[in-house]
Amino acid sequence: MDGLDFADPAMELTMGAVRYAFAAWAAAPCTRRVAGAAGAVGDAGAAVLVALVPCDGSGSDSAASVVLIRRAAHLRANPGEIAFPGGRIEPGEDPLATALREAEEEVALPADAVEALGELSIVHAVRGSVAILPFVAAAPLRPALEANPAEVDCILIVPLAELVAPGRYWQEQWDRADDPAWTMHFFDLGEDMIWGATARMLHALFLRLLRPRVSLPVPP
Repeated sequence: MDGLDFADPAMELTMGAVRYAFAAWAAAPCTRRVAGAAGAVGDAGAAVLVALVPCDGSGSDSAASVVLIRRAAHLRANPGEIAFPGGRIEPGEDPLATALREAEEEVALPADAVEALGELSIVHAVRGSVAILPFVAAAPLRPALEANPAEVDCILIVPLAELVAPGRYWQEQWDRADDPAWTMHFFDLGEDMIWGATARMLHALFLRLLRPRVSLPVPP
């Protein structure tokens, strides 16, 4: 995704453009919802919320930011890593309800403060076999968030345009025994690095937002 020209107004990652991209995708004749595929939701063990919020102010012209967390250092699983709010799907729980519940528990984002726009493909964690279902949601206003210290070290609200600025993104091929090479995605935030399942979900998000205009590498 290096070299995208955001001087082109059609390429601006605004809240309005995000909503348009998801509406267009849902309306496309070739669209097949991942959740509608046989066993897709049943195979998901966790759900996360990819919450998009205005960088400032409100309205469709505001640049879009994404809500990320740095996981608390005392956690047993993936301490200190950058992630989306989310967690395990409880028995009988709707996956979207899981994502919304976890976002409220971890960053105090009320479920009624966002509108669900759609979902991305299930992603498997690099370490372990947990299947994660990402839901994308948009907030009309920038919410007041608060990190839950039991799970979250800090909240990062990162402009989407910053994530695709030159030098921020790259990918590598990692070999795995008895498996095809694994495409690893990376987003450099300076102090933090986004990689693994979170980076894979971000890459899928940008494919959804930008694929009609640019050609991006598609993960296997």
